Amino acid sequence: MPASQRGFTLIELIVVILLVGILGATAASRLFGRSHFDAFVARDQAMTITRQIQLSAMQAQDSEIQRIRYPLRIIAGSSEKDSCLGRMVDTVCPTASSLNSDVLLGTTSQTRFTVTSPHPAPSVLYFDLLGRPVDSLGRIVCELGCEISLTARDNTQLSFCINREGFIGKGSLSEGACQ
Repeated sequence: MPASQRGFTLIELIVVILLVGILGATAASRLFGRSHFDAFVARDQAMTITRQIQLSAMQAQDSEIQRIRYPLRIIAGSSEKDSCLGRMVDTVCPTASSLNSDVLLGTTSQTRFTVTSPHPAPSVLYFDLLGRPVDSLGRIVCELGCEISLTARDNTQLSFCINREGFIGKGSLSEGACQ
């Protein structure tokens, strides 16, 4: 008679490790809550809106028309309620009922937006036909890059950059993301 086996087989061990891993990942996301991920989601949404405005401006036929019709306005409020980013004509954030897909409100994303660089920071960016960030007169404004920071409700701060050639990427000026 063969000796009785003690312990787990390799398959049983792998199944148990996988189950514990799945349960641990599920429990961790419940413990950390949604607020930890809000800043990352808001940054990705803000980058998508910025790229959408940039592409719309690049498809315009006349540089004067595209500067008027496709501004990227960053309203840096002191709280989530008066902070927004997107294609807006007004200098105040729109209400949720008049919201379109080109605007990210601080109240819905639970974040505040600020342009942290360059100084003085422009509150409105336009894009020329090549996708480069310019001012209302068509001059390039982000010589060293423009950094847009987002601060979430749990004080997680993330940023993204627009470099002088129009590349929009995650990171900050200090990390070299705008080069």
